[in-house]
Amino acid sequence: MKLINRVLKGFALLLLLGAIAFYLWPEKKYEPYQVSEAYQAQVDAFYLPDMPPDWSWKTFEAGDGTKLRWGETGNSAAAKATIVLIPGYTATMSMYPEHIDILARRGYHVVGIDMRGQGGSERHRPSQPEKLWVDDFKVYSDDLAAFVKTLPRKADQPIILIAISFGGHVGVRMAGDYPEVADGLLLLAPAIEPKAGDMPFDQAKSLMNWARRLGKSKHYLQGNENWKPFREDLSEANIDLCSSNPKRLPNRDVVFTRNPAERVGGVTAQWGAEFFESSEYIREEGYLEKIDIPVTMISAEVDHFVVTEVNQQACDARFPNCQRLDLKGAGHCLLQETDDHLGQMFDGLDKLLERVTSISN
Repeated sequence: MKLINRVLKGFALLLLLGAIAFYLWPEKKYEPYQVSEAYQAQVDAFYLPDMPPDWSWKTFEAGDGTKLRWGETGNSAAAKATIVLIPGYTATMSMYPEHIDILARRGYHVVGIDMRGQGGSERHRPSQPEKLWVDDFKVYSDDLAAFVKTLPRKADQPIILIAISFGGHVGVRMAGDYPEVADGLLLLAPAIEPKAGDMPFDQAKSLMNWARRLGKSKHYLQGNENWKPFREDLSEANIDLCSSNPKRLPNRDVVFTRNPAERVGGVTAQWGAEFFESSEYIREEGYLEKIDIPVTMISAEVDHFVVTEVNQQACDARFPNCQRLDLKGAGHCLLQETDDHLGQMFDGLDKLLERVTSISN
């Protein structure tokens, strides 16, 4: 019995020392990742189109003074609808010049905005520019709603959001918190319920909240760090690597290598906990049910970042006016997928516009 007590006391002491060490562990000074010469050579040779000639960058000032970068094509006068692109976690509008051009050629006025802390938008902490921070996740839907309200509205030109992953979460929350700001939602693998690897949702949320209680809100979660390339070989792509298409999968890493100021790193305890709490908020009974604008839900066959079944169930049974498109052979990074996949998604957009227009008429 004495031996058991000693072991238990020793184990308790180790836990205490571990907790103290974690609490005292300082935040690392920011050091951007330096790519190798071989990797830089691949990036230099990679083709990423320039923005369309009529694209112009602008700045929107959020309610708290944060400056957000946005841009638009110059075809608003003749367009059949305005599309607002909302990139996913870490993503930037700089990744999507090809997509902007395709949508404009289909007759859409294309607008895109970088979420606060991402792309060309202002960073919360200049000393740690790659770490995202929000006091409350609602700030994202507040930002987006305030921005969309500034866009000119025409009776024959509806506003449709194309919202991707984390951006999809923000788009859903904006539609729920601010009805009548948008006329339709094209949701691309939206993070209504994000995954935390193999860890159950509640356990991951609990661990992130414990990190916050221990004063580590600004720290990266275990396994997260400042940006570094997703893989060393840009020609490698498969459905398990987020996209099956080597032509577009490298877009983010190419942008981050060429323009380090646009980099975003991994998940911090504060940002992750707020994200999970917002997920619980939008999944509460009655929330999705009140979003009665037309919605098209697009899901990937293999998705390691969001719970696809939750998205599909939301479309089938919760959104009042939702149609589903499940893409075979696609990974989570849907806008970085193949030409065929992009064609299916943008055809889905055309059909969504028909539904939006039929309601307004």
